Order: sequence, then structure tokens, then C-alpha cells
Amino acid sequence: GGASRVVSLSSNVNISVSGGQTADDNLPPRLDDVSDDTWHPPFIGDEEGEDDDSSVSSTEEEQPTSDTSSNPVDETEDIDVENHLERIRLGGLPCSIPDEILHKCFAYLPIDDHATLALVSPHWSRFTRCESLYKILCQRIYLNQSKRKTLHASRFGNSYRKMLELRPRVRTRGGMYVLKYQEVRKIQRDMWTEIPVGAILESVYYRYLYFFEDGRVMYALTPANPVEMIPRFSKMLLHGYGRKDKWGVWGRYQIKKDVVKIWVSQEWHDVCFQLKVIPSNAVLHYDMGDKGVCTTMQMEKHMSSKSGNFDENSYDLVVYDVPVNGYFRFLKDRRL
Repeated sequence: GGASRVVSLSSNVNISVSGGQTADDNLPPRLDDVSDDTWHPPFIGDEEGEDDDSSVSSTEEEQPTSDTSSNPVDETEDIDVENHLERIRLGGLPCSIPDEILHKCFAYLPIDDHATLALVSPHWSRFTRCESLYKILCQRIYLNQSKRKTLHASRFGNSYRKMLELRPRVRTRGGMYVLKYQEVRKIQRDMWTEIPVGAILESVYYRYLYFFEDGRVMYALTPANPVEMIPRFSKMLLHGYGRKDKWGVWGRYQIKKDVVKIWVSQEWHDVCFQLKVIPSNAVLHYDMGDKGVCTTMQMEKHMSSKSGNFDENSYDLVVYDVPVNGYFRFLKDRRL
């Protein structure tokens, strides 16, 4: 009986007995210790009920695959289909992100983008108008711009939404403030004047301000129009703080109530501006289609000093005349 089983094992498992070796050398370890009733070689069934050529039936081979294929079906049955379709109707699967993650994601976006986010779905519309999000935005903006430590929402009826709508601020990202100065000058004629009679001498220049939330500002004084300056500012933003440009320089600012003070260092001197934030363009009877609040600032003071000392008693302080209707107007552009 033992010899016949060894021969059967060698014919199915390709165990060869040659080279002076016995069949026991090629058997699995401790094969003799296992009883004939409990152990069968691999892929060999009982001698009484099955053939040696087809030891495993087709139903036994397909059984494991049917079990594995049934698992995903069981998982889909656990999904709430009605809830799934309802989320898709309300705006899709991205709208099912937990509110805690939405708070952190929305906190990094510009304030003006929240109006666009409110159009995505009803859930985002309610979420972008909740007090908890308004509080995060107010802390991010006003604490950095005014260099304060706390906010007093009680002055605005304990509503951070009213604070964001009524309290003056400077607009950051998504555009820049532009002041265009245009003046027709009188031509002084003498024997060296080459300007023909009847010609008009016009002086045009621009001032640009781009604000950051952390108190930094980019400034430029140039005859270049916004079409040329926006790509220059965009390159400065890509290279980061300290990037030098032909006209653009870096500075800092601080806001107190509705007054904004700006300090900028140029190669030949330092410049200081004092601006006043105008909450609405309706005060100026001016409307160029720029929606939103705090889109205009009026220049009140313009000073320069080589030493950087802007006190009234400074020996090198120079005070310039402020141009009439010297308003910085916010120009939106997605490249900024």
C-alpha cells in the first residue's frame, strides 16, 4: 500500500527517483507521520470517488471566484443610494466634503471668491454665509492689516458679517489699485524750443499698489499703463518677496480705522503715503462697474525722505502737493 502511494505521487507531482536516491528523499517532510485517512497529496482526491486526471471538479474551481465577486456586490448594497443621489443633486460629490475641511480650504481663498463659491451648491451657499467663516475672514484680514490682537464684534452688533461689510479695509489679491495722473503743461518757448506751435504737452504717469494680507505691499511709479504692468507684477509674485523689477519695489503698510499708511524704499529715497479708504463709490458719484466695497482710496499725503525719517521735524523731509482727484481705484485681474 505504501509503495503504490509513492508511485502515484511521483506520477502526478513529477517526483523522479533516480541517481541513487530513494522516493522518501523527495517526499514532503514528516510525510510518514501523517495517517492515510487525513492527508492527501496536492490536487489528488480520494481514490474511490474521483479520477487522477480530474481531481478537482469545475464547480470547485469556480467557487472561489464566485465568492470574491460577491464581495463588491455586498459593499454596494450598504451604500445609501437615496443619500448618494441627493448629494449629486445638490452639487456633486465634492460638496460632501466635511465642514471642518471646508473651513480650512475656504480660509485661504480671497474674500471676493466666496461670492462665486456660493453659486456652486445650496450647501456651499449656506456655508459661505455662516458666522464662523466670517469670523475667520475678519481675523485673517483685520488683525494683520491693523496689527491688533483682538476684534471687537460688539461694535457691529456682534456680527462678523457686518464687520466685513462695514469696516474699512484694503483689498488684497485678485487685482491692484491704480492711480492715473494726467496733466497738460504749458510749453515754455525760447530760442531752443523745438516743439511746433499748436502742440499740446501732456504728462501722464501711473502709480500702482498691490497689497498682501500680512502687511506687505508692492509699489510702482511708471509711465507704463496697466496692460504692461500687470505681467510685471505677476512675475514679481511668482518669484516671491524681494524680487526686483525695473519699476516695482516692495514696502509695508498699516491701516487704522479708514487711514492707510504706506512706506516704500526706493534707490534714491524713501516714500510715505497716507490714503483714506472710501467704503463706496456712491460717495464720489463714480461707477466703472467695479462691484464690491473698499474699491477706492484717496491720497491725502505724499512725503519723501532720504534718511527714512518722516517726522515733522526731520531735516530732509519733503512734502509734495497732492493732485486733485487723486484716487486709487481697484482694478481686478485674475493673474494677480
